Amino acid sequence: MPGPKKIILIRHAEKPGEHPPPLGVDEEGAVNQHALLVRGWQRAGALVAFFVAPTHKKIATPKTIIAATVCDDPAVDPADAKSLRPVLTVEPLVAKLGAAVTFVNDIPVGQEDAAIAAIKACAGVVLVSWEHKRIPAIAAGFIKEPPEWGDRFDPVWILDRKRNGSYDLTIKYQDLLAGDLPYSGGASGAGEVAPG
Repeated sequence: MPGPKKIILIRHAEKPGEHPPPLGVDEEGAVNQHALLVRGWQRAGALVAFFVAPTHKKIATPKTIIAATVCDDPAVDPADAKSLRPVLTVEPLVAKLGAAVTFVNDIPVGQEDAAIAAIKACAGVVLVSWEHKRIPAIAAGFIKEPPEWGDRFDPVWILDRKRNGSYDLTIKYQDLLAGDLPYSGGASGAGEVAPG
C-alpha cells in the first residue's frame, strides 16, 4: 500500500519571544533571531535519543525527515517565513542517522500542500518538523478535522495508517525537558481520510 505507515508531526523547538531577551542563537552561539533559544537547542539534542532509540510506544525511528525551510512569500508572517527553526530542530537527528535517513528541507513554510505530497510519496516512518500554526493543515491531508496545535513545544502528533489506508491520530508529549508534559498524557482522536 503506498504512503507512509507512520507520520510523526512536531513543532520546531523553542524560539525567541516577542520582547528580547532572550535571544535566539545559531550553532556557534552567535545571536540570530531566526534560530533557536538555548532551550530549543537542548530540545533538539534530546530529540536524537527520543527518535534513534525510542522507548515510548508509538514512536519509531524515521526513514524520512521533512522540515520547513524559509520563504519569500509575502502572505506568510515574516517571523515564520524567515525561521530556521524547523530545520535546526532536526539537524542533530539527521546528523546522527546519517545515510539511514532521507532529509527533505526544500519545502517552504506556506506550501503545506507540497509537504503533504512529499509525505504521501514516502514509505515507512516520516518525521515532519514544521511551524505549529500550519501543522493542522498538513494533518488535514490525512485525517478529518485535526485539532488546533496550541502553544506548547512538546506535543507529538502520531498518525498511524490503518489497513484500509486511513490514518488514526494520537497526541502524546515528548517528556524530554523540565516543564514538558508526561509522554503518557495527551488526547487521541481518529479521523479517516484515505491517502491519495
